[in-house]
Amino acid sequence: MKNEKEEVGLKKQLGTMQILLYGVGTMLGAGIYVLVGKVAGYSGTLAPLSFLLAGVLAGLTAYSYSLLAPRFPKSGGEIIYVNKAFNSKRLASLVGWGVIFTGFISAAAILKGFVGYLDVFIEFPDAIVIIVSMTLLCLLAIRGIGESLNVIGLITLIEVGGLLFVIFVAGIDLEKFTSQFSQMFIMAPGYDIFAVFQGAFLAFYAFVGFEDLANVAEEAKDPKKSMPIAIMGSLFVALFLYIAVAIVAVIALPLNELIATDAPMAEIVANKGPHYAYIISIISLVAVLNGVLAQVIMGSRVLYGMAGQNSAPKLFHQVHKKYRTPLLATIAIAIGIVVLAIFVPIVELANATSYVVISVFTMVNLSQTKLAINDYGKEKCWGNRRFLLPLFAALLCIVFLVYKILAEM
Repeated sequence: MKNEKEEVGLKKQLGTMQILLYGVGTMLGAGIYVLVGKVAGYSGTLAPLSFLLAGVLAGLTAYSYSLLAPRFPKSGGEIIYVNKAFNSKRLASLVGWGVIFTGFISAAAILKGFVGYLDVFIEFPDAIVIIVSMTLLCLLAIRGIGESLNVIGLITLIEVGGLLFVIFVAGIDLEKFTSQFSQMFIMAPGYDIFAVFQGAFLAFYAFVGFEDLANVAEEAKDPKKSMPIAIMGSLFVALFLYIAVAIVAVIALPLNELIATDAPMAEIVANKGPHYAYIISIISLVAVLNGVLAQVIMGSRVLYGMAGQNSAPKLFHQVHKKYRTPLLATIAIAIGIVVLAIFVPIVELANATSYVVISVFTMVNLSQTKLAINDYGKEKCWGNRRFLLPLFAALLCIVFLVYKILAEM
């Protein structure tokens, strides 16, 4: 009976490039196509600096994931890491539910962005758009991880092309960039460092995605090789594109227009001709759906992994007999996303995601720190980056959370 269950487990079929494009697609769909104007609402013309600060925090945590994912290549990776480090099933379960909640609210926020871009072409009731699009994505996710990641990879290439298209059409020259550099990266009139950190907290949401890769490690052909390359590579690609597009957005649009728009990429190119706005809106539509599909895949794998460890109802550990995907877990995640997308505003969703995901990142970084101590011994670990960088990342996450909580009191 045990062998029979193992035979219908998740299928190992993913290569390095598929996983890397999955990470890039998740981050791009979740972030720059929707949130650049919202970040500017906090930090103004210093929005590029907010993205840079958020990227540094994300990069330090990505390093911990790049060490842990190949070491423990299982669905529900964060649960495994915390449990192995602290030997606490309760704490691991709490982290697991936090990851699932993050997937819910992240995908819901992206879906609302999809509705905003669809309005450029035609207006339908939001609820209908959300339900229909989520149903189609759910069916694709059930059809197979390989097929889903192939779609994600293709759309990711389109997303990257779309961002490069925005940069090209906006036509920002070196003189404009040089003259406004200090207002984007050092200090702008009327803004202080606290506003920049508030923008960075929201911008951090745009980097949600690289950690999803840990939850498909069980389906990677060679996780020890693929996971570090895919995790760190996808984050660096996203960081470069985010900063470049944030710079273009701040220079190309008046600040009040950038803050007000729900379709920032379309606004940037609209002044160059209405046909440009339609082109980028089409790309943005598929980009944000890409982010939703990635979150459905991530959330279903975490729920599947938790059910396998008896931290969630056992029925969610079932896989489809033909497609070998977590059937009921995928359906449950899809339903949760629809409910949140219909009833909760986008900025509240993004901020809630940042709170939860930074808390999860704190635990992952502490897990890597603890495991490094266990591995190398206290007398050796102090000079080892496998200990120091994760510890620094954990402390930075805690500072970020405390600051944000105090700022809103």
